[in-house]
Amino acid sequence: MNTATLKALIWSDWRHSGPHGHMVALVAAMGIVTLGAMALPLGNWVIPRVHYLPLHTLMELASVFVAFLVFATVWHTPDKTVPGSLALLTLALATAGCLDLLHTLSFRDMPAFITPSSSQKSIAFWLVARGLVALTLLIFSFWPDQPPLQTAQRRTWLLASGFFTVVVAWIVIAHEHSLPTLFVAGSGLTPAKVGAERIITAVLVLATWRLWRLSRAATQTAARGSGPMLFGAAGLLTCCEVFLTQYALSNDLQNMLGHLFKVAAYGLVYWGLLVVTVRRPHETLAAQTQSLQTANATLRTQALALETTATPVVVGDALGNVLWRNRASLAFLPPDTQAVHGSMSLFAEPLTPDPQLAEAMWWTLRTGQPWTGLVPIRCPSGQKLLMRRVVTPMLDTNGSLQGFVSVSEDVTQSILSQQRYARMLETALDGFCVVGPGGRLLEVNAALAAMSGYTQDELRALSVRDLEVDTSDTEFHARVAQLRTTGRAMVTTRHRHKSGHDYPVEISLTCDPDTQNFYAFVRDISERQNAEVSQRGLERQLQHAQKVQALGQLTGGIAHDFNNILASVHGYGNLALNRLVTDKESKLARYLKEIVGASERGRELVTKLLTFARAQADGEAPVIDPAVTMKEVVAMLRPSIPHGIKLTNRTSEAGQVRINPGELNQVLVNLVINARDAIEGRGTIDIHLHRLANEHGICAASHMPFAGEFMALDVTDSGSGIPQSAVAHLFEPFFTTKGVGQGTGLGLPMVHGIVRRARGFITVHSDPGSGSRFRLLFPFVNAAPDPSPIRVLPPAIGHSGTGQWVWVLDDQPAVGRFLAEWLAGEGYRVQTFDTPQRLLDALESPGAELHALVTDQSMPEMTGLELAAQLQKQRPGLPVFLYTGVADTIDPALVRANGVRQVFAKPVDTDALGRALSLALAQNAGMQQLITDQKT
Repeated sequence: MNTATLKALIWSDWRHSGPHGHMVALVAAMGIVTLGAMALPLGNWVIPRVHYLPLHTLMELASVFVAFLVFATVWHTPDKTVPGSLALLTLALATAGCLDLLHTLSFRDMPAFITPSSSQKSIAFWLVARGLVALTLLIFSFWPDQPPLQTAQRRTWLLASGFFTVVVAWIVIAHEHSLPTLFVAGSGLTPAKVGAERIITAVLVLATWRLWRLSRAATQTAARGSGPMLFGAAGLLTCCEVFLTQYALSNDLQNMLGHLFKVAAYGLVYWGLLVVTVRRPHETLAAQTQSLQTANATLRTQALALETTATPVVVGDALGNVLWRNRASLAFLPPDTQAVHGSMSLFAEPLTPDPQLAEAMWWTLRTGQPWTGLVPIRCPSGQKLLMRRVVTPMLDTNGSLQGFVSVSEDVTQSILSQQRYARMLETALDGFCVVGPGGRLLEVNAALAAMSGYTQDELRALSVRDLEVDTSDTEFHARVAQLRTTGRAMVTTRHRHKSGHDYPVEISLTCDPDTQNFYAFVRDISERQNAEVSQRGLERQLQHAQKVQALGQLTGGIAHDFNNILASVHGYGNLALNRLVTDKESKLARYLKEIVGASERGRELVTKLLTFARAQADGEAPVIDPAVTMKEVVAMLRPSIPHGIKLTNRTSEAGQVRINPGELNQVLVNLVINARDAIEGRGTIDIHLHRLANEHGICAASHMPFAGEFMALDVTDSGSGIPQSAVAHLFEPFFTTKGVGQGTGLGLPMVHGIVRRARGFITVHSDPGSGSRFRLLFPFVNAAPDPSPIRVLPPAIGHSGTGQWVWVLDDQPAVGRFLAEWLAGEGYRVQTFDTPQRLLDALESPGAELHALVTDQSMPEMTGLELAAQLQKQRPGLPVFLYTGVADTIDPALVRANGVRQVFAKPVDTDALGRALSLALAQNAGMQQLITDQKT
């Protein structure tokens, strides 16, 4: 082929539509670049090894990334949209990517990641990867439109490709010396390597020619649609192989150009497959969607036109039984047959009362010809009407009769018009009226009378101005003028009921240009507006619930981590104060006391955070009399209330609620302290317990509506009040109306959390300068209060150990070290662990001694309860003590079932832990002695 012929061929391909011409130009340009590079002495341009190795690694990793990107894009496309040939091509490319990665890792001078690097292994991986890609492209060029693979077939091919990759890796790595020599240091490539490269080049040349022909076909099938890009990729890979068969050393410039061409070729493959798997299906789907929307709109318009047309239309089956009819056809059917489809026939009463006429109609329609004629019928009122009817047979594409369509027209127009008009007025759900030019109501229906509260006679004595509310004369006359100009209008206004209240209405108006009368349909939209208001309320509730949930998760996470820090600070502070400071009045003692006190205040803050974060009750709370708790709180707080503030409590009516008394104590203390801070100087704080029946409203905390019978607990103060702008944010965490450093913003969120778990609600009433009232509403419980539990104190025994082994498990090293040091000081031998698995491994070692376990509940591998359950199977009766930052959320039944002796809250009370540990070890020692005595 001479130069002129080649130039004409390239120009012809360029003028073809779409990507084909572009790819031909690209391959031609890259071929010219390749020939130029071959002509220039680039082989003498040696890149220093220190620079070549990272460049080579970067190029290979780029090609690996693109290969995996191609695989991910096609493999996650639905099965039915990807031809099998493309799926196999992507598998081959992904396999080549894996082999290219092994080629990169085993390249000479690379670190020994998987196996010591060598040119032999690197080139072997390279040749298999290139050969696989070339062979797959050639196969694709012959069979581009294979049917899509089923899911099972896809998985089978994926496993096969993975197995192929593993086998190749095993052969190259484990049997490197059994392979043909591909590279000799100092000499360069061997004939085996050059020959393999030339075979691959020949396969790629053939694949390029086949794909060029495939791209010229310009077919619309999915697989062939990627032909231009695959042709370009095959051409670039051919240029790449030409480079790689010419160099003598492994680090020349031609080698790098070949790698660059390979990355570009993989990019073209990705582009082509992206067009097939993503863009083209999207364009097809968009076109189909647009077509479907157009068809649906047309059908809706036709159906609406057919349904709303004033011409009676009836559809029957092949026997004449009525299947469907529009609203207009109901005007001349008896009431007892209007509701049942299939109970009427086109050839019988009431549609065709005359039997002879019905028989003639039937014989005409059987011939496939339409029937036209007059049908006398009797309307429900007994009046005879003449209907001009056209009945047309419905035939399918095969000419078979499927049914009939009957279209009627009333020729007794005046009688039918009067009947339809009267029926419309009496049966319409919306109000209807005819308004004269001066606004007088000329005619009204029963629905408008029921809506307005007037009788029909009373309405006829009124005008529109008598019904409308807050519409000036100027607005009314402007509306009338506009209506006469446009002919119709839609108005939303308010009407006044006869009883005096007003209600919203929507009015559809039409003007008759001949009589200048107005025809109006009036619809009461009170329910619709109420529904919209309700929907907006539900949206606010949802937004609030989502915000509370997010804040709860945030605060719960912060509190959990903060609790671990406090456990270390509090524990080490107590250890230092009790064991290392002899003079309790020294400066060091005072400093340590401040640290311990600050950690205790932090523990209270964490308790508030966790109280807010808990959204649900932890179990069935007891039934209590809130008056008892209220009196206890008042007696406790009275000494802390300034003398200028009067604190009172009263109970109007006794009742029971279901709530934890300690939590109710927290709520009252918080509200009373807030009321105290809101009063400057003198004032009053009143706590009032009373019963409310049929109470309803909106919760100020959750924005949820409530209704029912409640026990109300009011905390009212005469302070400065709360600004209205702040009321909506009172129960948000960290929001406070107090000054800087005077409040944490967690008190009211804690109140919200407790009341929410008790299934209660909160309302807030406040006027700036007039005080505030917080009302807590708890569901009324018609039951006697639960008896107070009897507390049995453990016997007083010493804390000190006698050398028993106590293991401590905590994923926070600081907490574990503190407990270990404290237990060691109490006379125990201690071993600490930071993961449950390490503890279980140590337990399996010979001679492991374990008399008791102290463990955290929340750990990454397994919880403390799960660990305790597993230990009970290995060492039944082993005393296990659990501590956690959310002790009140753990089910006591699970604690007992898993063998846990006691649960402690963080920071751990070491005195209580010491007593429980000593008691458990003493009981176990006594049981072991009893068993020994029985054996002897």
